[in-house]
Amino acid sequence: MSIDLSQLWELDERPGVSFIMPVLNEESRIERAVQTVLNQEYLGPKEIVIGLGPSTDRTAEIAERMARDDARVHVVHNPAG
Repeated sequence: MSIDLSQLWELDERPGVSFIMPVLNEESRIERAVQTVLNQEYLGPKEIVIGLGPSTDRTAEIAERMARDDARVHVVHNPAG
C-alpha cells in the first residue's frame, strides 16, 4: 500500500520544519550549506537555526549577514563551542 503524501495536508497546513546547523570555522562552506537547505522543495514553512561556535574565521560574519538577509535564518551563539 502506498500513500501519496501530497494528499495528507492542504498546502497551508503543512507542518513547519526547523533545521539545526552547528558550525565552527566553516567560512568556506556555510553559505552553500545554508542555501542547499533553503532550496529544498518543501511547501511548508522552514527555518535554519545556526548554532555558532567560537569560530576564528569569518563564519560568524557570514552567518549574521545571512540571518539579516533571510528571515528563515537564525543565529544562536554558543561560546562553549
